[in-house]
Amino acid sequence: MEVILLQHVESLGRRGEVVRVKPGYARNFLLPRGAAAMATPGIKRRVEQESRKFKAQDDRSRADAEALAERLAAIECNVAVKADEEGKLYGSVTALDLHAVLVAQGVDIDRKRIVLEHNIKDLGTSEVHIKLHPDVRGRIKVNVVRE
Repeated sequence: MEVILLQHVESLGRRGEVVRVKPGYARNFLLPRGAAAMATPGIKRRVEQESRKFKAQDDRSRADAEALAERLAAIECNVAVKADEEGKLYGSVTALDLHAVLVAQGVDIDRKRIVLEHNIKDLGTSEVHIKLHPDVRGRIKVNVVRE
């Protein structure tokens, strides 16, 4: 089944692209969320006409994301947690914890954009990536210290 993406979809494509997906994925995920539309000739023409507007919006959002990435590079988050004498945490530092620290520092980012391959379970310094735009990723430095 061919659909036209109306939004960027991770691991599928960018806005305005015509992609081939399985019917169930389109019917149950993409179409109800407004992320895609059926690829009819009329919609294809409309998307081609709006492609300049999409590109301008994408350029603006990329510029905003790059500015935010520079701002994030200067941020150093200190997270105080309970840990034993060997440096192992009694819990872990999650994306939700990092989101709370960033909000406290005046940076409001959706917590789903914080990319943690694994929760942080040791004391020390870690680098965490944040998806700001499909092409731009920011980084923050996280210091996990004993409470």
